[in-house]
Amino acid sequence: MSSSSSRSYTASRASSMIASSEESVDETTQLLPKQVDTEPEKGTKIYRLWQVGALFGILLAYADTSLVWATHETIASRFNSLQNSSWMMTSFTMGYCVTLPLYGRLSDNYGSLRPLLVAYCTFCIGSMLCGIGQTYWQVILGRIIAGCGASGMVSLASIVITELADSSDVAVLRSYVNIASTIGLSGGGPLGGFLAGAVGWRWLFLGQVPIAAACCLLMARSFESMCPKLEQQEDPQREEPALAFDFPGAITLAIAISSLLVVIDLQGSLSWAHPLVQSIVAVGILSTLAFLVFETFPGNRELLMPLKLLKTEIGAFCAGQLLLVASGYGFVSQIAPYFANTQGASDAEGGGRTAPFSIGNAIGALLAGQIIKRQAAGFGTYKKLSLVSLFFCIANSVAILLRWPHNIGVWEEIFTTLPFGLFGGIALSAQFIGLYQCSSKQYMATAISMYYMSQQIGVALGISISSGLLKNQFHSTLQKIMTEVPGYTKEQIIRKILDDSSVVALLPEGIQTLVRQGYLHSFWVVPVFAVSTQALTILPMISTTERYSS
Repeated sequence: MSSSSSRSYTASRASSMIASSEESVDETTQLLPKQVDTEPEKGTKIYRLWQVGALFGILLAYADTSLVWATHETIASRFNSLQNSSWMMTSFTMGYCVTLPLYGRLSDNYGSLRPLLVAYCTFCIGSMLCGIGQTYWQVILGRIIAGCGASGMVSLASIVITELADSSDVAVLRSYVNIASTIGLSGGGPLGGFLAGAVGWRWLFLGQVPIAAACCLLMARSFESMCPKLEQQEDPQREEPALAFDFPGAITLAIAISSLLVVIDLQGSLSWAHPLVQSIVAVGILSTLAFLVFETFPGNRELLMPLKLLKTEIGAFCAGQLLLVASGYGFVSQIAPYFANTQGASDAEGGGRTAPFSIGNAIGALLAGQIIKRQAAGFGTYKKLSLVSLFFCIANSVAILLRWPHNIGVWEEIFTTLPFGLFGGIALSAQFIGLYQCSSKQYMATAISMYYMSQQIGVALGISISSGLLKNQFHSTLQKIMTEVPGYTKEQIIRKILDDSSVVALLPEGIQTLVRQGYLHSFWVVPVFAVSTQALTILPMISTTERYSS
């Protein structure tokens, strides 16, 4: 990537996901190119309409993520694929993860405007396919395509906001980005659950198409008026990129991660000796080896994940992000199913239960920024703050382990999920500052790209592993406690319960009680996974060295 545009991309992407960094790190002076005087007039109606379109796109991308938290089991059950429900979330993340660095390259070569419109169109196609899909795997394909579009909607919109704004307005506009993402994450779950019950799950995705299309048209119309001025801002180096995008690295990494997720998913129904499992494992190993070869011998490619950086403290920060994000998303993805399976909560109610986590996460990010900002006065450092926050995360996960396997009320849920998001948000933001401090200017763009890619891999692995563990434990528990239902063997009724969550409501009251007790007795694996990954996060955190900005 060219130096100035790469830094613009990564700094904008960082601010949209970690709000506190904008206060503790002077991104506008170190990472962004200087603004020229030939900008569109900021007070015009066109600029305001464009800003609304960009922010609504970011809100839509984040809302799409959280609404699936609330409805993934309902959707999978309609296709008798409840055991594969985690793919509703991990497939979106895979598309997001693979295309995130690609949008950075497209932004370098063609500017941010055209790729952003392509991202909106891609999101519309994916959402449309989800809504009209006739098989579960058609819906999953739609989720992958939607994820490819969403990564550009978030990252490129943040870039263009920065490019069009005065340096004095960047912080304000970025705060709008953070507000939009928080509203999307906290409101998408309850709204998605309500709409799924009111109009059907297909309209969750079909309804997003006209909204995304309207944002796309609004921005295209605004860009058309701005085009002469924006062309003057474009970096002439974009026309002749020095290095090619690392397509081989991106493809082999995607295949390797997908193979791992498929193997985790299949472990509930097939043994390690099964030919299909062994074949997928072989594909995953070969893809991993190929990825290592491609990243070791770059040729004329810009490396997706330079291995030499993984040997430095940058690798420690990336490992910490992967583990910490895996613990958080592994837990939050199971909140809505927990209340649906233990208290008969609707999709809307289950989605609402995820809101405290999202709100706590946003508050934690802002709080971390304020604390680290006082670092010069001796009030705190990012490493100490990370470790203290991680300690409270572990303590909170232990509290969840002790209480959630028993039926809990609304307030107990709030007082455990909100701190879970709060301390996780503090740790994530503090770790970003650590990455920034340890990275040289030469590798800053690559380091931040690797950092966020590690987060996306953590999301996919956390959701898949926690879902697989809970599914297997639930099956084992049902085998021990389930009694036969007239007309069905015990194994048949267990299989129906695992394939379609709505079957439980049709069973006799006594059997429903057994199923709910079985789910409660099985849920312990989710907080145990969270505690384990958080404990492992201590190792990369303590291996880093505290650095101070000059």
